[in-house]
Amino acid sequence: MARFPEAEARKLNVLICRKCNARNALRATRCRKCGYTGLRPKKKELKA
Repeated sequence: MARFPEAEARKLNVLICRKCNARNALRATRCRKCGYTGLRPKKKELKA
């Protein structure tokens, strides 16, 4: 995928709020922007 694994990990290892689409830390339990508790992991590209 990416040339630098450190950069790839920093960009892909986040949680996305289902309500406002804000990026949140992996350890977050609620959104930093709107307070919503529905967070999902950011989707990663599938290797074919």
